[in-house]
Amino acid sequence: MNKVLLLCTLLLTSTLSYGELSYDELSKLSTAPEYLEGKFSQDKYLIELDAHLESSGQFNYRRGKSIQWETLEPIQNILLMTPQSITNSQGENEIVSLQADSNPAVTILSDIFFSVLTAEWKQLAAYFTLSGTVKDDHWQVELVPSDKAVMQVVERVQLTGDTLLRELIFFEKNGDHTTIIFSELIQ
Repeated sequence: MNKVLLLCTLLLTSTLSYGELSYDELSKLSTAPEYLEGKFSQDKYLIELDAHLESSGQFNYRRGKSIQWETLEPIQNILLMTPQSITNSQGENEIVSLQADSNPAVTILSDIFFSVLTAEWKQLAAYFTLSGTVKDDHWQVELVPSDKAVMQVVERVQLTGDTLLRELIFFEKNGDHTTIIFSELIQ
């Protein structure tokens, strides 16, 4: 009888602290601030070269308005994303400027990046299926593309966090993957 009671207690405890996640449940666990800034370190693995490219910098976003991603090392570069455009520049030189009205991929990329960084999880349902777990105050999810356009580039995305996103791993179809770790976050 004591073994049965112990087993029931263990099962109940693990169910309460460890469970499957949905977009709705993930929204309840995470904070979606209007503004967030912080630092990032990024490791991009290129399978063709069997090489890692490391970079670091700072970022900030304003919900629904802009994401500024500034790489400081090894080369200074600024990526500015709005719901309508993506601009990449180095110093005074604009390298790339894409507009949503002439390039539909801009809308998809903006939707995905804004949704991930601002914890607008339900918007990702248009592009990905979600599976994940939560243990105590930490969650981990895997996003698998359900949108045909996204499927051409993305194999899957892994996200880890607590009230905020702390790590993102982006797996590309060609075998490359990028790991981004967020730190010193300020709301």
